[in-house]
Amino acid sequence: MGSSDRRKRATEPVVRNNTMTKPALQKIYVILGKRDKSQLEGLCRTLSGHFSYVNMTSNLYLVAESLPDGMPQVERIQKDVGKFLEGNLFARLYVHFVHRVPHMTMNEIDFYYQYYYKNWKRTTRAFDQEGYMHQEVPRLMLLPVIVPDAHAEPDSIKGLLDALKGSFLPPSLYLDTATFFLAQDERLLSSTEKIYYGTGNSREMTDIVCNLNHQDILDDSSSRLESENPLMTDPCPAALILSAQDGAVYPCMDAFCKKNSLADIHGKLSADTIMDRYSEHGKSKRGCLACRERVAASFADLPVPEETRHEIGALLYHLGTLHQEAEEHAQAISNYKKSLELSPVEEAGPVYFRLGLGYTKAGRYDEAIEAFKMAEPAYHGQYYFHFYTGLCCFEKGDYRVALERFSKAVDLEPQLEDLVAILIYMGTCHNSLCEYEEALVPLERAKKAAGHSKEISSALGFAYFKLKDYDRAIENLGRAVEIDPYSAIDYASLGSNYRERGDVNTAIAMYEKALALDPSITSARENLEKLKGKP
Repeated sequence: MGSSDRRKRATEPVVRNNTMTKPALQKIYVILGKRDKSQLEGLCRTLSGHFSYVNMTSNLYLVAESLPDGMPQVERIQKDVGKFLEGNLFARLYVHFVHRVPHMTMNEIDFYYQYYYKNWKRTTRAFDQEGYMHQEVPRLMLLPVIVPDAHAEPDSIKGLLDALKGSFLPPSLYLDTATFFLAQDERLLSSTEKIYYGTGNSREMTDIVCNLNHQDILDDSSSRLESENPLMTDPCPAALILSAQDGAVYPCMDAFCKKNSLADIHGKLSADTIMDRYSEHGKSKRGCLACRERVAASFADLPVPEETRHEIGALLYHLGTLHQEAEEHAQAISNYKKSLELSPVEEAGPVYFRLGLGYTKAGRYDEAIEAFKMAEPAYHGQYYFHFYTGLCCFEKGDYRVALERFSKAVDLEPQLEDLVAILIYMGTCHNSLCEYEEALVPLERAKKAAGHSKEISSALGFAYFKLKDYDRAIENLGRAVEIDPYSAIDYASLGSNYRERGDVNTAIAMYEKALALDPSITSARENLEKLKGKP
């Protein structure tokens, strides 16, 4: 389903007034069990109670082991669907029958089609006529989802798909690692309404349901990127899972995998009570972002269409920024690297830049510089790009290259706060290169622009000390300790300046103050001992 189609989804409940405070069920997944009449009646009773919690575009997925085994149960469930729609003229349901299809000859396909599918389609005649009269999509749509096996012949599958399509039963394919080869056949794609992708090659119904749900989560996450402020921590699309295999109702796929059920299918709880529990579960969920991330990662390595790969790349990039903002740099880096594999080349610049930031925050400066090199064509005109590249060189001790980058950043006229930070780094680079006269230029400019700060005053004090201008050094270092009275290193620097100026008593006091705050400053202890005449 394309992003434009996803944007068309309605969101308001259409039937029950008392459901307005509860989420409308976007999807209901039903795992059918054995053909047991009493079990099926219990399932239908619980399922039909939830029909009034759907909206105009809700989907019902009925998953069976096989067409012969599942069709009688599907037809029984569809009777309840029909009753509901007849009594609620503003409701609509899309019913997907998901089932496995073994390797078949064309004659066998024709038998399947005539005996099962055509009879199934006849049950919608009244709704089809209603849609024709009102010139709109029927309120009951039947959408078979074929699960072929690894020995499937493309020609026979295409024959089945074409027959279904010709009878207004828009078919879809469910493909996994054993059947991805079918997606390479353009003839099949032209006959298919949608391709569902599954990880692994298990055809267990539980695994198929998980993959169907995960694809829906992926679609929802991708569509959220189109909004101005996408919220990835919101719960996944409202869905309910009913499993006839274990007789339980689950509020989401994560709960289903962990076997945290809401209710027993055959119990006495009403649909309203189950939905109350569903709402409480939704309020307590905390792992929705992680769930969306796991889904994106699971689809990232599948041979999905290029458009889907690009959507996954964009999603992983966005999730990476969320981790970066939360200072979770390892996960951010992982997401950015995977995003690069999936994103189009022309959109790689922002990903490389963010990857460079991630490496910088993680202290991996060589890797950061390499990432920034890849981002430079897109960011060479941005001052912050040159600042972060310079910062990596600074942290590596490559002060000359850092100065070049910082100078480019300043030339690009950064905003005041960033300008001051860059000038401080430039002054520190010059100090580290023993270029003390040169250090004064950016540092005094920073002081003029922003006034005294601890960083500016400390760096100026160091430069003036090295230039033997002790009065100015003391003036600036005095400002530093006024701003931060707990800065032990600045007290130690004051002690050295007073010592050089010949004010021994004040120097001793400054050294003692420094050591009281930080006893590990070796130079302060050695100088104090010398001044006190100790060996």
